[in-house]
Amino acid sequence: MKKLTTNQVLLISIGVSAALIIVGLISADSGILGNSIILSTFIIAAPILFVRYKQFRELKEMEEKFPSFLRDLIESIKAGLPLHKAIVNASKINYGSLSSEVNRMANQISWGVPVDKVLRQFSERVKDSKRINASTQVILESYLAGGNVVFTLDTVADSQLKLIDAEKEKESTLGQYTLIMYAVSLVFIVIVVALNKLMVPIFELSAQGSEFGIINPCDACAGLQCGICFLFQGTSSTIFKIDSTSIAAYYISLFFYMSMIQAIFSGLVAGQISEGSMIAGLRHSLILSSITFGTFSILVRLGLLGL
Repeated sequence: MKKLTTNQVLLISIGVSAALIIVGLISADSGILGNSIILSTFIIAAPILFVRYKQFRELKEMEEKFPSFLRDLIESIKAGLPLHKAIVNASKINYGSLSSEVNRMANQISWGVPVDKVLRQFSERVKDSKRINASTQVILESYLAGGNVVFTLDTVADSQLKLIDAEKEKESTLGQYTLIMYAVSLVFIVIVVALNKLMVPIFELSAQGSEFGIINPCDACAGLQCGICFLFQGTSSTIFKIDSTSIAAYYISLFFYMSMIQAIFSGLVAGQISEGSMIAGLRHSLILSSITFGTFSILVRLGLLGL
């Protein structure tokens, strides 16, 4: 079964999202249109994040299996097989996501393609992994120079294993900081609830027309501010089912988007710290934003946010 590329997933997501927005426009209902836009955003973002993260994990698995592949080549060469036959022999072993590349190299060799060309093409296909790409280049240069290929393979495999061990130790050490980023997002929500409780008396004064209350910034908006107000009003009415013209609705929406931004960037930082990749951070961002969205929905329903 052929895998969908990122561009294909994006086109499918955009098509579905466009259909939802058209339905919202045809309905002439601002609530349905608002829900369609929000749902379309998730439909576009979620599949792309999933595909990107899947590709990232496959690449990481290839890097982890690469030393085992090199060790098997060493054993075959020591047993008397030349390098090209050692690669064909290794294609019978399962290396996870690396197996497809090993099988491709074995097929090329069986078709009579020179082993140096096979290695060069393999290096080009895995260029997204600087580690495998650089190691393959070293092996190729050693093979072309007529050097001790076994020694080169052994040295490269050892260096790869040391890098993997160092990376795992780093992930173990920095894992606690990932938890801290999750805690920061949750604490931010607690602060929002506390601020809301402090502001409730002020909301009530405003609702009663007192001069000591605060005003709704959307009562007199202009330009870009009106666009933000429209977004906040749509959020409060479609997601939280509260009066979009109330002062509480404005500030609940404001706190909601502040918390979502906090969750997204905390997730990106968590991924960068734990796995050294922004792509891995997108997974944490998706988890944290989902937690934030669900938490706000529950808090509003329980009356812990708003009047």
